[in-house]
Amino acid sequence: MIKLRMLRTKLTLWFAVVSLASLSFTAFGAPKEKVIRSTMNMDIDGLNPYKIVSSASEEVTWNVFEGLVKPSENGGIKPAVAESYTVSEDGLTYTFKIRKGVKFHNGNPLDIKDVEYSLNVMTGKTGEKMASVEFEIVDKIIVKSEDEISIVLKQPNVSFIYAMIEGIVPDENAGNLDKKAIGTGPYKISEYEREYGLVLERFEDYWGEKPQIKRVELVVTPDAEIRFLKLLSGEINLLASGVDAKRLGELKNQEIVNGPQNLVQLLALNHKFKPFSDKRVREAINLAIDKKKLIEIMGGQGIPLETNMSPVMKDVYVGDIGQKVDPARAKALLKEAGYENLKFTVRVPSNYAYHVNTAQIIVEQLKEIGVTMQIETIEWATWLDDVYAKRNFEATIIGFSGKLDPDAVLRRYTSDYERNMVNYVNPEYDKLIKTAKVTVDDAARIAMYKKAQEILRDDFVSVFITDPGTMIAVQKGIKGYVIYPIPFIDYSRLTIED
Repeated sequence: MIKLRMLRTKLTLWFAVVSLASLSFTAFGAPKEKVIRSTMNMDIDGLNPYKIVSSASEEVTWNVFEGLVKPSENGGIKPAVAESYTVSEDGLTYTFKIRKGVKFHNGNPLDIKDVEYSLNVMTGKTGEKMASVEFEIVDKIIVKSEDEISIVLKQPNVSFIYAMIEGIVPDENAGNLDKKAIGTGPYKISEYEREYGLVLERFEDYWGEKPQIKRVELVVTPDAEIRFLKLLSGEINLLASGVDAKRLGELKNQEIVNGPQNLVQLLALNHKFKPFSDKRVREAINLAIDKKKLIEIMGGQGIPLETNMSPVMKDVYVGDIGQKVDPARAKALLKEAGYENLKFTVRVPSNYAYHVNTAQIIVEQLKEIGVTMQIETIEWATWLDDVYAKRNFEATIIGFSGKLDPDAVLRRYTSDYERNMVNYVNPEYDKLIKTAKVTVDDAARIAMYKKAQEILRDDFVSVFITDPGTMIAVQKGIKGYVIYPIPFIDYSRLTIED
């Protein structure tokens, strides 16, 4: 077993004293091992599945934790710990049939008490904070038999099933969820060093189809250039954090898997910052930013957006909106609002080179309408705490990860949502989202979601820039990489040809 701290130190020294040509897989093990070696651009949030916030954490931990259901690659869900489920006619009761033969990573068999405990933790019934707001409508949890459990809701919610992707954990791990990760997934965490990385080992007693790859080694590497150099040198054989389109010509022993990633990059405007409480100012900022030109400068990959929804969500996406760029109109709006010499600061997480580069382009575009945007780069942990949680910012550039459920995307702008970081308030919008959640008729619900997107667009809530897509680089011979509509690197589907 590698020692991650020693490994990181060794890698740093090697970069300082040897040429790229001489680097090899030696730091990770024998070259012939069928091992996936990759990087994470930041550390995972922790080992407790109910406290995970970042998409970078989710893309790893979905391999470790499984819910009653789990994500499918087509944007839906499929059975996991539960082999099946039913919903009562009134939409209030979800009953799950628990799969037999499921084991936890500690070797213990999963039973109905583990499921009951996990659901109680998710819903805050054990005194912990709820895993997410979806669980606010849970009335009670009823164990019906040794392999059947029901969740009774206070009101119907057609989106509730998506909340059941939250991981099931063993009740004997109560009190230690932050210290030890025990799930039922195809991989278990065999080693974890905070801020350095982790190792995933194949779970030999996995109930489903076992992965072909026995070991996945992930080292935290915040710097994008170093990640790319590690790929070129062969230190890693998979780069999932994305490849700059301008550097594709440098890849000789790698193949590219690309596609939209159901992510929305945005210049988020805090409505509590007085200028941005004025719709005219927000509209001016929108009119000044040429998204198509920005995407072109960034390498030509990406889809311009005008609302917080990617076209990956094809059933509810509002398309053909059209790009609007009008600097003259933007200047007139700023003058009318009394902000001709507007200055503000955008806080950008330094570990996301794509967002930092986007900020630099926007700075130049805003200069054309007399607006000064200053860039402040901050650590990811600071962004999560100060910007995301405490809403201490004027503007920020970030990517909102996609979800399986449209409500999980659009509720980010409801006034009573705890993570409504831009402080948007619109009673009409709130009513639409809340009504859609309890509307059983698919066509009516989709119409509400589309109307909600039109409100976000027409209110210029923020600057919705692009779904930048993703370009994943894998060493030739690695097969099976699948792009999911949520942050998830499914290592269990990868193979390495001899």
